[in-house]
Amino acid sequence: MNNKIKIIEVSEPKHVERFLQLPEKVYQGDKNWIRPLDKDIEQVFDPNKNSFHSHGIITRWIAMCGDTCVGRVAAFVNFRTANSFKQPTGGMGFFECIHSQDIAFSLFDTCRDWLKEFGIGAMDGPINFGENNAWWGLVVEGYEPPLYRNNYNPSYYRDFFERYGFQTYFEQYYYNYDFKKGLSPRYYEFGRRLAQREEYHCENVDLNNIEKYADDFREVYNQGWKTHDNFKEMKAKRALSLFKTMKPVIDKDLIWFLYHNDRPIGFIIMIPELNTLLRNFRRGRFGIIQKLQLKIGLTMKMCKVAYGSVIGFIPEFQHKGLEALLFYHIHQKLVPEGKYETLKIGWAGDFNPRVVNLYQKLGFKKVQTSRTYRYLFDPSMPFERAPIIP
Repeated sequence: MNNKIKIIEVSEPKHVERFLQLPEKVYQGDKNWIRPLDKDIEQVFDPNKNSFHSHGIITRWIAMCGDTCVGRVAAFVNFRTANSFKQPTGGMGFFECIHSQDIAFSLFDTCRDWLKEFGIGAMDGPINFGENNAWWGLVVEGYEPPLYRNNYNPSYYRDFFERYGFQTYFEQYYYNYDFKKGLSPRYYEFGRRLAQREEYHCENVDLNNIEKYADDFREVYNQGWKTHDNFKEMKAKRALSLFKTMKPVIDKDLIWFLYHNDRPIGFIIMIPELNTLLRNFRRGRFGIIQKLQLKIGLTMKMCKVAYGSVIGFIPEFQHKGLEALLFYHIHQKLVPEGKYETLKIGWAGDFNPRVVNLYQKLGFKKVQTSRTYRYLFDPSMPFERAPIIP
């Protein structure tokens, strides 16, 4: 390591401030970058706001050159899932660095050495110490403005990861959907016919009965996602917490549940794409003024972009074209009002080819590719990509 570079574990407020402020230096002049809110980053490291602390451990570092912060990174272990792989696997993320391979490699080394102390033999990155719908993956194609709580990075980060020895564990694809263009005639007609069948019905979330929909979400999720790599059953408390967290920004017209004879069998969760409103917020703050600005933006319907974070069905109703029914109802509600123009979908993994094919058939346009990398500490061990979901 360059003797002029010092890696410091974040342990006091001035370290936290440098950790948060570094991206301003890295992305200076990049018009696509939207600074994340400080609170969204900090809650990852707060045991009172991130339940993963109850079954995991996380730390972070900054790289200093004299009095200047030039890099940052975090490393973590989720003890519930670490041993579910052939090599016990931890994670690293929240990586930012000036254009210096030496500094980047020093940060990677620091993560590796710390993880080894817990018997870890591999690390995935850049990922989140939390759910995989936030801060997950490295952008490698399509450097457009990031979605809310999604990663963005300079193109040179890819070289850092791959030269160090990280290999692609899976790719993540992001899509755009034009509400005005709509579904293909074939899918629209199929959705219309399904809507006439009495055993199926769709409904929006009722904010006065959010506990019911959190439970319906959990029921579908636990059945529909159980074949995914590293799946852990979602508890009722966690599902309710997710919905309560979303509640301030929920537009009921964007969250739809599908029922078969009153049994929840599918859903699509969308929210207003907040980064279209947050991009003008300065220095990551979210105080009274910023909260008021966001509330005005949502109330005045200034956000014309929706963010589809997740869509899914229970296994026995998958591959039946029921997504056409959901999107038929969405179009009937949203298109006449002109409330939203574009839907941005994040992300579908290449390990789930059925979902990738579904988005293509629905007419979604792929606009970005990210990668989740894995680094094996023992290079003699065989590397395997994420298993394909059948």
